[in-house]
Amino acid sequence: MAACAEGGAHAYGHNGIGGVMGDVYASPGDPVFWLHHLFIDHNYRIWQNADPARITAAGVNGRDVYGATIGMDSMIYMEGIRPDIAIRDIINTKSTKLCYRYDY
Repeated sequence: MAACAEGGAHAYGHNGIGGVMGDVYASPGDPVFWLHHLFIDHNYRIWQNADPARITAAGVNGRDVYGATIGMDSMIYMEGIRPDIAIRDIINTKSTKLCYRYDY
Protein backbone atom coordinates (compact mmCIF):
# COMPACT_ATOMS: atom_id res chain seq x y z
CA MET A 1 0.00 0.00 0.00
CA ALA A 2 2.69 2.49 0.99
CA ALA A 3 4.67 1.90 -2.19
CA CYS A 4 1.64 2.87 -4.28
CA ALA A 5 0.20 5.61 -2.09
CA GLU A 6 3.36 7.50 -1.14
CA GLY A 7 4.50 7.99 -4.71
CA GLY A 8 0.95 8.28 -6.00
CA ALA A 9 -2.28 9.49 -4.45
CA HIS A 10 -0.71 10.75 -1.22
CA ALA A 11 2.08 12.71 -2.91
CA TYR A 12 -0.19 13.92 -5.72
CA GLY A 13 -2.62 15.39 -3.21
CA HIS A 14 0.06 17.33 -1.38
CA ASN A 15 2.15 18.40 -4.37
CA GLY A 16 -0.75 18.93 -6.74
CA ILE A 17 -2.42 21.38 -4.39
CA GLY A 18 0.91 22.98 -3.54
CA GLY A 19 1.39 25.93 -1.24
CA VAL A 20 1.03 24.97 2.40
CA MET A 21 -0.04 21.44 1.38
CA GLY A 22 3.35 20.95 -0.29
CA ASP A 23 5.21 21.65 2.98
CA VAL A 24 5.69 18.48 5.07
CA TYR A 25 5.61 20.34 8.39
CA ALA A 26 3.00 22.99 7.60
CA SER A 27 0.49 20.91 5.62
CA PRO A 28 -1.73 20.06 8.64
CA GLY A 29 -2.40 23.81 8.82
CA ASP A 30 -4.30 23.65 5.52
CA PRO A 31 -7.95 22.57 5.96
CA VAL A 32 -7.68 20.54 2.74
CA PHE A 33 -5.06 18.36 4.50
CA TRP A 34 -7.77 16.70 6.58
CA LEU A 35 -9.99 15.91 3.59
CA HIS A 36 -6.99 14.58 1.71
CA HIS A 37 -5.92 12.29 4.56
CA LEU A 38 -9.47 11.05 5.06
CA PHE A 39 -9.33 9.91 1.43
CA ILE A 40 -5.93 8.22 1.94
CA ASP A 41 -7.18 6.52 5.13
CA HIS A 42 -10.31 5.37 3.32
CA ASN A 43 -8.20 3.81 0.55
CA TYR A 44 -5.98 2.16 3.14
CA ARG A 45 -9.01 0.57 4.79
CA ILE A 46 -10.28 -0.75 1.46
CA TRP A 47 -6.83 -2.27 0.92
CA GLN A 48 -6.91 -3.83 4.41
CA ASN A 49 -10.41 -5.25 3.85
CA ALA A 50 -9.30 -6.96 0.64
CA ASP A 51 -7.04 -9.21 2.75
CA PRO A 52 -7.64 -9.15 6.54
CA ALA A 53 -4.18 -10.65 7.13
CA ARG A 54 -2.81 -7.23 6.24
CA ILE A 55 -3.70 -5.94 9.69
CA THR A 56 -1.27 -8.39 11.31
CA ALA A 57 2.48 -8.11 11.79
CA ALA A 58 3.03 -9.23 8.21
CA GLY A 59 1.27 -6.09 7.00
CA VAL A 60 3.64 -3.62 8.63
CA ASN A 61 7.24 -3.37 7.61
CA GLY A 62 9.66 -0.77 6.43
CA ARG A 63 12.14 1.71 7.81
CA ASP A 64 11.77 5.12 9.38
CA VAL A 65 13.79 8.19 8.37
CA TYR A 66 16.64 7.02 10.62
CA GLY A 67 16.74 3.53 9.09
CA ALA A 68 15.17 1.76 12.07
CA THR A 69 12.81 -1.12 11.27
CA ILE A 70 9.10 -0.31 11.58
CA GLY A 71 6.79 -3.05 12.83
CA MET A 72 3.66 -3.57 14.87
CA ASP A 73 5.44 -2.62 18.10
CA SER A 74 6.85 0.61 16.70
CA MET A 75 5.61 3.64 18.57
CA ILE A 76 3.83 6.68 17.21
CA TYR A 77 5.02 9.59 19.30
CA MET A 78 2.30 12.15 19.93
CA GLU A 79 4.55 14.87 21.36
CA GLY A 80 2.39 15.24 24.47
CA ILE A 81 -0.88 15.84 22.59
CA ARG A 82 -2.06 12.33 23.45
CA PRO A 83 -0.32 9.31 24.95
CA ASP A 84 2.22 7.65 22.65
CA ILE A 85 0.82 4.49 21.08
CA ALA A 86 2.06 1.37 19.27
CA ILE A 87 1.04 0.74 15.67
CA ARG A 88 -0.59 -2.56 16.70
CA ASP A 89 -3.06 -0.62 18.86
CA ILE A 90 -4.38 1.53 16.02
CA ILE A 91 -3.79 -0.36 12.77
CA ASN A 92 -7.35 -1.68 12.84
CA THR A 93 -9.79 1.24 12.82
CA LYS A 94 -12.38 -0.98 14.50
CA SER A 95 -10.14 -1.57 17.53
CA THR A 96 -11.06 -0.24 20.97
CA LYS A 97 -8.53 2.61 20.63
CA LEU A 98 -10.06 4.11 17.48
CA CYS A 99 -13.45 2.42 17.16
CA TYR A 100 -14.64 3.69 13.80
CA ARG A 101 -15.37 2.25 10.40
CA TYR A 102 -15.98 3.62 6.95
CA ASP A 103 -19.40 3.26 5.34
CA TYR A 104 -19.00 2.81 1.62
